[in-house]
Amino acid sequence: MIILKDKHHCCGCSACNNICPKQAISMQEDIEGFLYPIIDDNKCINCNICIKVCPILNNKKENNLSAIYGCKNKNIEEQKKSSSGGIFSLFANYILDNNGVVCGAAYNEKWEVIHKFIDKKDDLDNLRRSKYVQSNINNTYTQARKFLKGNKLVLFCGTPCQIAGLKNFLNEDYENLYTMDFICFGVPSPNVWKIFLKQNFDINNINLINFRYKEFGWDNFYLKIQTRSKNNLLNLCKNFHNTLKKHLIKLLNIQYFFSRYYYLSFFKGFLQSLFLRPSCHTCIFKGVQRCSDITVYDLWGVKDIAPELYDINGISGLNINSEKGRFLFEKIKTNLFFIFLDYNQVIKNNPRFLTSSESHKKRNEFFKRYQTENLNKLINTLLGERWLLLKILKAVTKRVQKFKHYK
Repeated sequence: MIILKDKHHCCGCSACNNICPKQAISMQEDIEGFLYPIIDDNKCINCNICIKVCPILNNKKENNLSAIYGCKNKNIEEQKKSSSGGIFSLFANYILDNNGVVCGAAYNEKWEVIHKFIDKKDDLDNLRRSKYVQSNINNTYTQARKFLKGNKLVLFCGTPCQIAGLKNFLNEDYENLYTMDFICFGVPSPNVWKIFLKQNFDINNINLINFRYKEFGWDNFYLKIQTRSKNNLLNLCKNFHNTLKKHLIKLLNIQYFFSRYYYLSFFKGFLQSLFLRPSCHTCIFKGVQRCSDITVYDLWGVKDIAPELYDINGISGLNINSEKGRFLFEKIKTNLFFIFLDYNQVIKNNPRFLTSSESHKKRNEFFKRYQTENLNKLINTLLGERWLLLKILKAVTKRVQKFKHYK
């Protein structure tokens, strides 16, 4: 059986939970809000299958990077609905058009992030857009195997460790399986996200959350939260730190809340690695070799790498890692604007492709206090305002330089 001595050695992929023949393994939340396997000794038969499927204990990177593209969806509406260039939608559409199923991260009714399958295009919007919280895989690996054995085409999208967990769970190279991962900064605690929402919003009044609202430009991170009624949004401002209140974007519509990412405590903590999963700081799924067929990501630095491709509605980087990935790309490329890119230029602007995020020095202190204190105040106290001021200064400097350029 799996004996977890160090939480850095568990990515929470749930492969062990999905594979156990006696349902002796349950995924339970620890004090930080992350899921870990718990063994029921009364049910366990010591078959050790859980050890064999663990992607950290058995890291099988089978695919190698063969090509890198910068690209965007020709369908502007699909591009706008996505976090970056709208590439996921094209791959998903191909699978769904061929009577297949697609699995990815979605919100449940409590605005928690879970993995789920869809088989209709009408449901595709549930899987679009980035969700900066660790998703709960639930039993989707088991569901994937049933679909694959039933000869359904399957596209499974997740973090690199989730794809590795799926591959180990299946332990078979299904021709009808296509996998997609992304360049991962690290996954924040689901419980921190839950507390952030609870302290600042009426969860029952929310009907839309968009971590990457692009009305102000793809490369300007904005959070958008839409409510069913007009209550609570004005009260929301009272919950934020005084300094932050001065910088909150004005409410453009009383039923919508918008804010630049660096004014919000959750984003500040996320981007400074204050509450990422421990395994994210020693991630073994980085690098050129991948378990996935395709890797997608925001093409940061596109203005330097390929300025002719820049689009305010979003640009994607696309890595082809296998023959299956090449096959899918050939099927959808007529719906893309794309160019070949140089590996070194792309990696320079997307360093998390190769390296893990470093843990914040106050991470332990945060998790000792986060359940009993106001989250906004705690994060701003631990991180201070220096980071925020530097971000604002950088944004202002950028605008001044642009003004000088056009003057």
